[in-house]
Amino acid sequence: MHKERKFRTASSLAVAIALSVAVFLLFFSIELLAGYLSPRLFQESLRLSDYGTGMEQEMLQKQKELFSSYGLPESLTEEIWDENAAYLAFYKYVDGSEMQDGEQFGQREVIEKYLKEQDVYETESVKEASDILASESAAICSRYIYPSFVTEYQSFIQERKPLFFGIAVASAVFAVLFILILFRWHHSRRHALRYVAGGFFTAAVWNIACALAVRFGGWFSISGVASADYEKFLDTLSSRSLYPFYLISAVAAVLTVFLWIAVLRMTKHE
Repeated sequence: MHKERKFRTASSLAVAIALSVAVFLLFFSIELLAGYLSPRLFQESLRLSDYGTGMEQEMLQKQKELFSSYGLPESLTEEIWDENAAYLAFYKYVDGSEMQDGEQFGQREVIEKYLKEQDVYETESVKEASDILASESAAICSRYIYPSFVTEYQSFIQERKPLFFGIAVASAVFAVLFILILFRWHHSRRHALRYVAGGFFTAAVWNIACALAVRFGGWFSISGVASADYEKFLDTLSSRSLYPFYLISAVAAVLTVFLWIAVLRMTKHE
């Protein structure tokens, strides 16, 4: 009888630990899906950080410097991009619109129009120079309006989101299974609930520790590597992506308190 009780206690502790792992993985998966792996949050962070405005200004400045280096007036860049046109093109791309062909930005037409207005005879060297200018200008536009980090993030989401969604579903199923096992093994609901409460408490502690590690660990710091606008966007994304961690940590803590209150009340009534 004593051996059987020790075996059941040890088995219950093992199941409670497994329950805490399942609950933690459930919390963690939900937090990532609602935060760092959320396309909506990614788009909102870009807008809130005003990344598009800084991008547009920097892109236009690069265009002006390029045209000036070829001896053309900087004002020609205004004929390529109307006010806020680059800003709108960038956010259309972020929202899922297809990338426009670089040759269709309008650089070539603007350059050819200017040369005709100046009565510049189109020699082979002039044509070659205008082709190079149009190509370099289009490359600048593509680099700023269609930045690689957007496609990289979207690719990352497509690869990781199904994985964490599957982990969340599997964790929820196993958590329910472990809870049922504990209640089946113990005739006293108080004993079973005590193990369940212990599992949720452990999961809540792990989740809070994980949130603090993400918040203060500097995992997403790129200071000195990227532009100030990109750093501001990344800070905004990182900060907003932590909200699900805070919310679920609070919910887990409250749920754990309620479970332990239920255990104490059952103990008083026995």
